[in-house]
Parts: sequence; structure tokens; C-alpha cells
Amino acid sequence: MPSISVILVTYNREQYLPVMLDSLRNQTFGDYELILVNNGSIDGTAELCAAYAEADARVKLVTIPHNIGASFGRNSGLAAATGEYVLFVDDDDRCEPSMLSFLVDLAREENADIAMCGSYNDFGDRMEPYFICNEWFVVDRLQGLRELLNRRLYNAAPPTKLFRRSLWEGLSFPDNVLVDDIHVIYKVFERAGRIAVWNIAMYVFRKHASNMTAFIHNKQMTPELLDEYLAMYQTRAEYLTQRAPEIAQDIEQSLRAFMQSMCDNIISNRFTGYEKQLNNMMNYLADK
Repeated sequence: MPSISVILVTYNREQYLPVMLDSLRNQTFGDYELILVNNGSIDGTAELCAAYAEADARVKLVTIPHNIGASFGRNSGLAAATGEYVLFVDDDDRCEPSMLSFLVDLAREENADIAMCGSYNDFGDRMEPYFICNEWFVVDRLQGLRELLNRRLYNAAPPTKLFRRSLWEGLSFPDNVLVDDIHVIYKVFERAGRIAVWNIAMYVFRKHASNMTAFIHNKQMTPELLDEYLAMYQTRAEYLTQRAPEIAQDIEQSLRAFMQSMCDNIISNRFTGYEKQLNNMMNYLADK
């Protein structure tokens, strides 16, 4: 059994995929398997995947004939994983050469169910720190959930997090959603007894026109995406309040902070088409 199963789902990314694959092949830590899921690509991605799988015995190629969503691809990768830990990476990003070693050493030294690192956002002409601090700390289940809700030290993005694979038993990424990870990561955190965080940058998110949703910050927000986030925040609040009532105040504060930021964003940018969402959020904030 390998120490780590790296799960990489790709779809029509022949332009970006080699950078991620090379960054994994050049890792200083070698005891891993790469679950490479070709999610129905129709460009040259399938040929790239086949070539890397043929060249490296650690690559397990999973081919999905037709793209039916990233969630199906990630769930297929999870089903094929055999490692003690799992790591999800994106096909247009890259890992620093010592990332796997860094995370697995952190997890084992602290007997952590989740180990985390920091990252950079690469905009092509500049690099911006993203959840970086030279501080090493370990938190328990409740404090780990608080930090996930508050988003001061880390967020829900999977690529900077090494998970003990057993945390995922019975869990999966949901189908028919626009952003799949936000619906499941909090459930994984709720199961984690110890979480180790050392926010040294080991992962690079490559930002380009085809991957930046950034809906909170700019005019790419859509009513459908806002509806999904609102539903997730409310479902998460109910789920965590039942299982972690000790942090009910943090849960409610996170929901209210999101609604307030969305109201401010809609009003300040004079977005149209959000009247229903704006009215519902303002009524909720006024009633509490």
C-alpha cells in the first residue's frame, strides 16, 4: 500500500496538464500512486495521460468515456485509491518538489488526520501569497472546524490538504453542482481528530481566464452560483450544529458573515437579477 494516493482529474487541459504531471513526477517523496482520471477529454489530454502512465508505474490511469462532471471523476479516483492518505490536486496547477514529503512528514509527526500547507496564486506576471505563515500548529476537531468556518488560517480548497483516506469512508463529492468541494470538505473536517497546519507555500494555483470563478470578488458571479453557495452554507450550518453544538455561535457567525458580504457585493456593484436572493438574505440578517 502506498503512503499517498494523489488524485488528479483532468478534462481538456493538454495546455496545462504537463506542468502538474512533471511536478508530481519530480517529487522528492516517491512512495505514492497517482490516480490519473481522464474525464472524457476530447483534445490531446487522453494521449498525454496514456504516455505518462506508460512511463511511470506509479500512475494508475482511469478513463471515463464521457465527461459527466468533475464530481464523478473525483469519486472515481477515490474508489481507485489505496494509499494511507489522499491528496486532490488540480490539472492546471503545480506542486513544489518537496510537497508530498512535507505533508506526509507533518501528518506522521503529529499523528494528524489532516495536514496542510500554504500556497501561492500564480497570475503569470506576479505571485501572490495565499494562506501563508511560518507557523506550525496542531488543532483538535472543534478548533479545526472553527478555523474552517472563519477562513483566517485556511479555507476549504482540497489541494493544500493531505487527508487520512479513512476520513472519506461513506462520503463523496455531490453530482449536479457547480462547485463540488464546498459541499463535502466540512464533513471530512468534522471527522478529523487532529489537524496539523504549517502554512509554508508548497502548492501553486495557476490563475487564468478559464479557471477563475472568483465570484465573490468580481462580476462573474451568477444567481445560480450564489444560490448554490447559500444552500451549502445553510446545509452546513444545520449539519455542524447537530454534530458540534459547542461551536454553534461560530457556525451562525460564518453564515451571517457570508450573507452580509454577498449583500454588500450585490449592492455596491449594482448587480441585477439578484432581487430574490438579496431580499431573503436581508430578511435573515434582520431577523437574527
